[in-house]
Amino acid sequence: MTPTYIPILKAKKGEFDALQTASTATAERIQPMFEIPAFKGSTANAKRFENLAQPTVAYLNEIVVKIATVRPGMPCFLDSRHWAPNATLENGEHVLSYALSRLSALGVHTNPVVNYDVWDDPEYQEVFKNAGASDAGTLCIRLESDAFDDMDDPDYFSDRLNSIITATAFPEAQICILIDFRDTTALSVVDMQAVAEKCIDNLNSWQFAYIGIAGSSIPIMINDAVEEVNSTGYVTRKEVLTWKALRKAYPRLNLVFSDYAIRNPNAIDDVPAPHANGKIRYTISNQFFVVRGHSLQFHDKGKQYHRLSAEVVKSPHYMGPEFSYGDAHLLQCSKGEGGCGNSTTRITLDTTHLLAAVTVEIIEFVTATSTASIHP
Repeated sequence: MTPTYIPILKAKKGEFDALQTASTATAERIQPMFEIPAFKGSTANAKRFENLAQPTVAYLNEIVVKIATVRPGMPCFLDSRHWAPNATLENGEHVLSYALSRLSALGVHTNPVVNYDVWDDPEYQEVFKNAGASDAGTLCIRLESDAFDDMDDPDYFSDRLNSIITATAFPEAQICILIDFRDTTALSVVDMQAVAEKCIDNLNSWQFAYIGIAGSSIPIMINDAVEEVNSTGYVTRKEVLTWKALRKAYPRLNLVFSDYAIRNPNAIDDVPAPHANGKIRYTISNQFFVVRGHSLQFHDKGKQYHRLSAEVVKSPHYMGPEFSYGDAHLLQCSKGEGGCGNSTTRITLDTTHLLAAVTVEIIEFVTATSTASIHP
């Protein structure tokens, strides 16, 4: 089954809570791609991992249990891109191999992700060897900048892609391709569309299940989105404009939309940010409506979210409290009721709204363009 939308999410509490609070109508349409955060920084130094013989195993066990319980029955993709391609546990098993095996044992329909850029690593290849021989799932092959460059030599690219397909033993009908632009803040929609069209041209000799288009336009720093404190602004979602243009240009091609929700893919985890600004990233059609506050260290600190929430609620973009869990919380917070939460809470609230908003946007666009093609 082809998902309507593939949100690329960090396998962290904020994103798990967002999925858990998503409506059934939204959850049935999406297939998240979980990126396993690397075991480092404050996470690796947490007290619960002290004195353990296999702390990395314990860490991965926490993550797979959360994936298995956050939305029982929901299929997902799993990627270890934030780890070295040859990363292993204390017992010598590859990180991704262990996670996939544990999720399977827990009854989760998990689909592996191959990163084209690191395929040369022999230990990485072993994780996927013959993975499709007895698997009814889907293999996702993720293409990024190195793959885009390789396509300038079509024969080389074709040989490399064929080596992945052959090694994994997945039939083409059970393989999807993700054209991943990652951070799109420095790119133009015109350039992204040109690169995507080059990719599509280089993929036309295979019969893959579908092709995804992914990227993230949300900047790492809030001041790059809205320059002035205590003000509002808009960020164009270039990835969705690119996907819409391609859907129109290739109406017979099964193109799926994907993004990084409200996180920039290059954002660094587990680094203290004492002067982080209060902010709400509210997803609307083709854009983010961004409400910026001020440093959480100043005067009203976290209570500024009462005011920031009111900015969203009084705007013409607000979808109403019934639209999502995040929207209901915005209304409550705008009235000064309840707690404002912490940075993880804000990720949950912004992401819950995004999941619902993007799903609706995709469905409406596909419906409208399909109707237009029937009735020109």
